[in-house]
Amino acid sequence: MIKADRSLESDMKRIPKKIKKKLKSEAKVWDSSISQEKPEEVSKLIERADLFVASRPPRQPVSVRLDPFDLALLKRIARNKGIPFTQLMSMRLHEKVEQEKIRAGA
Repeated sequence: MIKADRSLESDMKRIPKKIKKKLKSEAKVWDSSISQEKPEEVSKLIERADLFVASRPPRQPVSVRLDPFDLALLKRIARNKGIPFTQLMSMRLHEKVEQEKIRAGA
């Protein structure tokens, strides 16, 4: 549970202050109204709720020199997973960056 709370905190740090303030006030309204509602009414409220979509900056292309054997293996793994090898590289790199961020306490 504590680990999930830390993840939520780090996610909240990335949200602009104006949106974060709006989300917190909306959460208070929801908490107070939902605590008094019946389950059927809560379901109706959730169905009508607006989705929150955080826009991210566009991805940036980069060049990386890889060992030919590593690249061949990476392409084989991606083919077995049914995804483009560049997407697999991006996913793995993202996983490592997140691990390092958590390890560093950032």
